Amino acid sequence: MVHHNPGEPQFLSRYTDPNFISGLGYMGQVPKIEVQCGLTYDKWKTDIIPQRSEERFWIERHAASVRMYLKRVKDAGLEALPFTDMLVVPKSVMEKYGDEMKNEKGQISILRPMTQEILRAQIDELFWRFPNLDGLVIRHGETYLHDAPFHKGESPARSVEEHVLFLNILREEICVKRNKKLYYRTWDFENLHVRPDMYISVMNSVQVHPNLYISIKHVNYDFNRGYPFNKTIGIGEHNQIVEVSINQAGCYGKNAHPYYIGKGVIEGWNDLDEKKGIRDLYDTSIVKGFWLWTWGDGWYGPYFDNEFWVNLNEYVIRTYINSPQRKEEEIFYDYAMNVLHLDRTSAEYLRRLCLLSEDAVFLGQDTKLLKRNVWWIRDQFLTGINLNEVVEKGMENLILEEKRNNLKRWYEMESLAKKIRLPNLEDKEFVEVSTIYGRIKYELAFQIWRIQILLAQYDVRGIKIDSMEAKDAIHDYEQLWNSWEDLKKTYPCCPTLYEDWRAVNVAPPFQESLSRLKSLMTKD
Repeated sequence: MVHHNPGEPQFLSRYTDPNFISGLGYMGQVPKIEVQCGLTYDKWKTDIIPQRSEERFWIERHAASVRMYLKRVKDAGLEALPFTDMLVVPKSVMEKYGDEMKNEKGQISILRPMTQEILRAQIDELFWRFPNLDGLVIRHGETYLHDAPFHKGESPARSVEEHVLFLNILREEICVKRNKKLYYRTWDFENLHVRPDMYISVMNSVQVHPNLYISIKHVNYDFNRGYPFNKTIGIGEHNQIVEVSINQAGCYGKNAHPYYIGKGVIEGWNDLDEKKGIRDLYDTSIVKGFWLWTWGDGWYGPYFDNEFWVNLNEYVIRTYINSPQRKEEEIFYDYAMNVLHLDRTSAEYLRRLCLLSEDAVFLGQDTKLLKRNVWWIRDQFLTGINLNEVVEKGMENLILEEKRNNLKRWYEMESLAKKIRLPNLEDKEFVEVSTIYGRIKYELAFQIWRIQILLAQYDVRGIKIDSMEAKDAIHDYEQLWNSWEDLKKTYPCCPTLYEDWRAVNVAPPFQESLSRLKSLMTKD
């Protein structure tokens, strides 16, 4: 799946091309094409959407685009399984029936009879209007309307009771009545997705069906490092498929720079007490397959025009899924030597670079010494990070030493990148430039750790700001930023830079911390 950023122009990627992914051996595509927004509801009640209205014109035009896209998927020999937000309805429908759909909290509730009626009407029209549908991938934890200017809606299920009713209606209408496939995503905010007790309570109230699959992210959280393997995978009786994101929650550069996930996802990450990966699932009979996110998994950038790191991660994970008897290392070298056409020495340089990147990225923005907020770097945003706990535990020197030592990985990676003799000169330049890009990013992150520790020392202990340390950190930060800008000006293939002056859907931008430090230095 390519999950286009909500409200942004769609990604230009080979992975949106049904013929390309069919050639890779995928069985289906999960396009994010807002299929639920191409319905007029005329099969249910005539002219709910007014004729001669902008709303109706937009819906009908969108429906035509959906039909064209689904035909492309089918012509490529793939199953068409679009990412679908149920109970996102036209504004006209919400205006007429919204009060009957909502509970006492003002939330759309599947427990209301009108909501159930509209859900059945949605499903009926979806499979009538779009006959090339093989099934639907249903999500409920996040509902976004950025690309649906004439629609309203929200998450259709929250409690055990709501999930049970919602899932049973979907099962009846999609699997039983129409013999189509239903993939029900458990993703939400730390409830059904990660709680075995809630998962079992819901699934024990839904009869097993061969066309019903429960779709679960492989991490017991979002696609982040530092969290165990998902505890709901392998339990219960329903078919399951496992989701893997090549972009890993959009927190680790989104493949704008090297971050190798093949070994960690397959075998389990080295920072976990229990190393468990997807290789441990092959004796689990209810796990029927996997689906991969190759793009998306976030809101914004960074943006780039070379899919080198995407391709590498995707190849290793896809090939392992199809050939679990093979070792991850063997698959890696197969790609390096037979796809990239590297000689053995260059393949070993690339291998070393990729293995270094596992910790070079993780320890650049997180730590093995205590639990931190993983979201302070996400998408293209560098934000402030609260390090009061570090100061309270007297761990400042340990943390800074961890970060300082970690930069050595990036210096080695940069040296290795220059030694890799890629036959494709565009790829060669991108590997070198993107590795420099990553090194500068994590040198900047190191300065952020330094500055945030100074602020935490002031807040926790009332310690006067060390003006020499502060000036040095600020100077280094600004010099590094200038180097980053120079890199972008020099190389057109360089990914877009991060932003430290604004932040969306994350903590306040780092410039606010920088301004506060400068202000405190002036006071002192």
